Amino acid sequence: MNEGKIIKFYREQSGMTQEQLGRGICSVTHISKIELGQTHYSSEIVSLVAERLNINMHAEIDNFITVKQKLDRWLNAISLERKQEFEAIRNELADNPLIEISEYHSFYSLLLARYYLLMGKNDDACKVVRNINQKTLPPYEFNLFKHVRGILLLKNQEYQQAVEILKSINNEIYKNPEYYYHLAIAYEANDAKHMAYTCAVEALQYFKETSNFLRIIDVEMLLLILKSQDKHHDFNERLRKYEALIQSCDLCHTTGRKAKVLHNLAFEYYVREDFETAARLYNQSMNLKKVNTGNYLLSLEGYIQSCVRGNLSYKGELLSFAENAVQAAEEMDAPLFTYLFNLIIYLIHHDHIKYYSYLSDHALPFFKQYGHVYLVKRSERELFTYYSKIGQFKKAVALAQPVMK
Repeated sequence: MNEGKIIKFYREQSGMTQEQLGRGICSVTHISKIELGQTHYSSEIVSLVAERLNINMHAEIDNFITVKQKLDRWLNAISLERKQEFEAIRNELADNPLIEISEYHSFYSLLLARYYLLMGKNDDACKVVRNINQKTLPPYEFNLFKHVRGILLLKNQEYQQAVEILKSINNEIYKNPEYYYHLAIAYEANDAKHMAYTCAVEALQYFKETSNFLRIIDVEMLLLILKSQDKHHDFNERLRKYEALIQSCDLCHTTGRKAKVLHNLAFEYYVREDFETAARLYNQSMNLKKVNTGNYLLSLEGYIQSCVRGNLSYKGELLSFAENAVQAAEEMDAPLFTYLFNLIIYLIHHDHIKYYSYLSDHALPFFKQYGHVYLVKRSERELFTYYSKIGQFKKAVALAQPVMK
């Protein structure tokens, strides 16, 4: 059967008709049935056909059979983030013309999407996923599709949808506990702390069993975020773990993860109203990131907020940073950052009326629509305090229930 697929592929690639290929060898009907795998055929006919197509059939068969093995290796290298290895395997697979006729073509496409996500090429990943017909996928690939789609939703900060699709994965079929990490992120963003912690522990156990040190750092970061939300957890203990994580990032030469650790630690100090330390750490995080990317703007927002609330920098300088960030967000088509930095501009100008009006009428509805739970809670708390202060008690009461929760 594989020989028939290979013959058809190379015949069509060469522009031959079935009649031209079989001329002097066998009938058109026989060639057709060979290609469809509907008949027995002699090794002599296959040799003559291969010679006419100018291919080595034995080598092509070996190549066809090893596709699945290479795909499994590629998946493992992507999961472990072994860049040199997964780049080498990707090049091997990209040079393999038989991928598109193999039964593993959808598997290859999904792994290609995962590769693009790992490389930060989210648009390319979206294009690949859109071209996959999920209704025709075998069970394993269908669950892999859900995993890839869930990661895409997380990248787009659509956390509620991410939870729904990731929790529907059948682990008995998929047998890849890595997805628990992404599900934990989605739960944490939706303020489901217990579920986030449970999934994070599952992921941590899997990464330890597979000696996946980079992903262990990822889960430890997430667990620290969850522990920071526990009022009874000791800050100094978390601080020691943050310092240990920074050292681990340096040892593993993983700059991107170090930037995330610094950002999360900065937020810890921001919450404790140590704005000077928070601003310094946000700035260190920014310096490790590519300018005007989503991750960079996230740290920049924290940096400006810290400077404004701690009165640490000149108004003009901060205003320039915020205005440039709004322009970058619009060029990136990233409305979340447009809302955040427009709010900061009003804050810098001390224009409270425009600030709270924009927060209530524009930013908060967006935060709710896309499931930015932390921003929703922060915004409702701010509005509740503001409405109570200016005597608009009906509006304050409308916000009271979620604020108290």
